Amino acid sequence: MISLQRIFALSLAAVLLWNCESKTPPMEYMPDMADSPAREAQEADSNFPNNTSLRLPPVGAVPQGYFPYEYAGWTQSLDALPNKGLANPIKGDLATLQKGEIKYQTYCSPCHGVRGQGNGTVVGPAPRLNMAQSDGSPMAALTSASAKAYSDGQIYHIITEGKGAMKSYASQVPSEDRWKIILYVRKLQEYDNRTAGK
Repeated sequence: MISLQRIFALSLAAVLLWNCESKTPPMEYMPDMADSPAREAQEADSNFPNNTSLRLPPVGAVPQGYFPYEYAGWTQSLDALPNKGLANPIKGDLATLQKGEIKYQTYCSPCHGVRGQGNGTVVGPAPRLNMAQSDGSPMAALTSASAKAYSDGQIYHIITEGKGAMKSYASQVPSEDRWKIILYVRKLQEYDNRTAGK
């Protein structure tokens, strides 16, 4: 007579072999929450106070890779920026200047001109739009004495927050690229200094 242990062992072996060869998922006994119900994006879920499966970030959470600008919303003059704004953390090597030039030619040259003289294709010369700043003065030349006197932090603030007719470029130009543009603008200013008397 076959013992009860042999029957149990044969049954267990048959179940294991059946699960290995089956095309359907194996049977689970007590999955211990391994298969929790999934929620689709924006699906209603009454288990949470806002009745949605989307979770809100905690108050004060900062997205990864984002660094808040400490002078955001600064309404005083640029000269009142503490320490004239932030210091440029980027070193001016050749690759950085080339990236700065690409970004400058894309975002800045339409107004400020290819060489930073305020004569870009959008603003002048006449009979183009001949756009002026909000106070009526012509478009700012980045090679002017006042622009050369700005610190890197002040130029960064202008790109980030805007000034006069120029609106903020913070959404179009990442923070690191703004610093690279500033390095390129400094090279344009150096070139202007060398060629001013010629």
